[in-house]
Amino acid sequence: MYIYTNEKKLKKNKKISKMVTGVAFAVLILGAVAAFSPEYFTYSFIALIIGVVLSQLSITMTTRWGREPSNNDIFNVKLKGLSDNFSIYHYMDPVDHLLVGTAGAFILIPFFQGGIIGYDEKKGRWTQKKASLFMKFFGQESLGRPDIDAEKALEDVKQYFISRDIDFPAEKIHPVLVFIGPKSSIDPEANFKYDTIMLDKLKDTIRKYIRDKSDRLTPEFIDEVTDKLPLDDIE
Repeated sequence: MYIYTNEKKLKKNKKISKMVTGVAFAVLILGAVAAFSPEYFTYSFIALIIGVVLSQLSITMTTRWGREPSNNDIFNVKLKGLSDNFSIYHYMDPVDHLLVGTAGAFILIPFFQGGIIGYDEKKGRWTQKKASLFMKFFGQESLGRPDIDAEKALEDVKQYFISRDIDFPAEKIHPVLVFIGPKSSIDPEANFKYDTIMLDKLKDTIRKYIRDKSDRLTPEFIDEVTDKLPLDDIE
């Protein structure tokens, strides 16, 4: 498997995420200190609101850019051993992690939320059981709508291929929702629209598509695709 990473973009955003974290912490501290002085109470309240907003932004940025090991390193390790018919692109347009090979194109979308992840088909919403209420309250483990994230990423990849004059079969583009958190698990009874798996099932999931030999993409076609995914996109 060939690995391509926009290192400059990754390093830049790691630095920004650390700065946002530091600023958020400083603003919260200043707001807490100011609260002890009645004349600064209004400023304290404003500072605390700003600090909470910045802390949520910090959590989002750190999850995407600042984790160690980084998301790209995690995926590289788990996919090690795939043949040279596969290439993975990290932090390049249009998505953070895109695996391209003879079995198709796979949009790898990482999630770190804890709890038992499921999907309620009757209500049309995701469920997250046994997750930390404290962490969910502060937005650190709020699941949101992974299916909407996947649909947006899928459309972005389709449009990107079109913009690069790549005639990639739409049915061969697969979002894969990968839950990485050690305190998360997948409800075995849930029916998800897209592949929704734990990290340790990632390679098995890709191999499932590799084993399906019907209408497999040729190595020659994949070479043409990768030739049109220029590395000069790296910032």
